[in-house]
Amino acid sequence: MAEKKTSSAEEQKKSAKAPKKKSPKKNPFKSAVKFFKGVNTERKKVVWPTAKETLKNTVIVLIVVIIVGVAIYGVDTLLSLGMKGIKSLKETTTVSQTVEDTTGSALEEATSQEADQTAE
Repeated sequence: MAEKKTSSAEEQKKSAKAPKKKSPKKNPFKSAVKFFKGVNTERKKVVWPTAKETLKNTVIVLIVVIIVGVAIYGVDTLLSLGMKGIKSLKETTTVSQTVEDTTGSALEEATSQEADQTAE
């Protein structure tokens, strides 16, 4: 009996895969008319906001845009100041280290030359 069940399942799969008869071609003008009728039906369902609601929503959007713009400007300004501070620290550190390195190496060379001359 188990074999009969599997064979009937296989037959169902085969029948599902069987080629279907092609339907006759549809008239494109009828399809277009049907489409536009559907569009018109949906258009009638749209509820438009009143002028007062539109004005209220516009004011809210403008206020939010201004607040976000000021926040972005503030963050940008702080980050710019931070980068300028880091850059100025780098320049002063580099100059100080270069001066110390140059002075230190000049002193070391002079000291080593004096020691060589004294040793001779």
